Amino acid sequence: MSLGLLFGIFYSLKEIKKRKIDPNLFLDAVFYIIIGLIIGSRLGHVLQNLNYYIQNPVNVLKLWQGGLTFHGGLAGAFLGAFVFVKLKKITWQTFLLGTDAVALSAPLGIAIGRIGCSLINDHQGAETFLAWGIIWPDKVVRHPVAEYLIIANLLIFIILKYLFPKLTRLNAIRPGMLMAGFLFLYSVSRFFLDFTRSVGTPLSDPRYFSLTAAQWFSLAVIGITIIVFQKKIRNAMRR
Repeated sequence: MSLGLLFGIFYSLKEIKKRKIDPNLFLDAVFYIIIGLIIGSRLGHVLQNLNYYIQNPVNVLKLWQGGLTFHGGLAGAFLGAFVFVKLKKITWQTFLLGTDAVALSAPLGIAIGRIGCSLINDHQGAETFLAWGIIWPDKVVRHPVAEYLIIANLLIFIILKYLFPKLTRLNAIRPGMLMAGFLFLYSVSRFFLDFTRSVGTPLSDPRYFSLTAAQWFSLAVIGITIIVFQKKIRNAMRR
C-alpha cells in the first residue's frame, strides 16, 4: 500500500505539472488526502464487520493484518481533499484538474497495493475449476481475486491514458472527466469481480441482499458518474 501511494504521488506530480498546477500545492494536499484515505478505508472495513470489532476493539488499529475498503478510502480521500480546498480557498477548476491528474495514477497505485493483498491471502475467492485458480491455505482451489483486481486496474489505466480521451472528446468536456471515468470503470470492474469472492466462509465479505457492500457502493458510483457524463456531454454540445 505504501509503495502504491508513493508511486501514485510521483506519477500525479508529473500530471500536475502538465496541467500547470503548483506542485507544492499538490504536495500539501497529499497529507490531507492520505490521512482521509487511511481513516476512511479502515472505517469502511470496521463498519462492515462491526460485531467483530465491538468484541475486539484493539484490532481496529492493526492495519498490518489487512482490512481496508476501497470505497471507504475513496470517501475519506475526497473528504480530506475537500477540507484542504476549503482551508486554502482553491478554485473548483483547479480542484477538478487535480483530480484528473490523480485519476491516471490511481489505477496503477491500486494495482501495486493489490500485490500486498495477494501476498497476505486477502480477498478469499470462490471455489473454481478454472486453470488459473490458486490453491488457498485451506487447500481449496479458488479464484485469484487480488490478481483479477490487479489486471483490472492495469486495463483501466490503459483505457484512461490512451482510449478515453478519444472516446469522450475529453478536451471539450474537461476538467474532472478523467476522474469520473476512473470511478466509473473501477466501479464496473469491482461490481462484477466481487461475484468471484467466496460466500459463506469466515473470511467472506458480508452480503446485503446477495451483494457485498462494495457492490452497492459501486452501483451508486456508476449511477452518479453516468449523470455527470450526460451533463458534461450536453454542455459540450451546446458550445
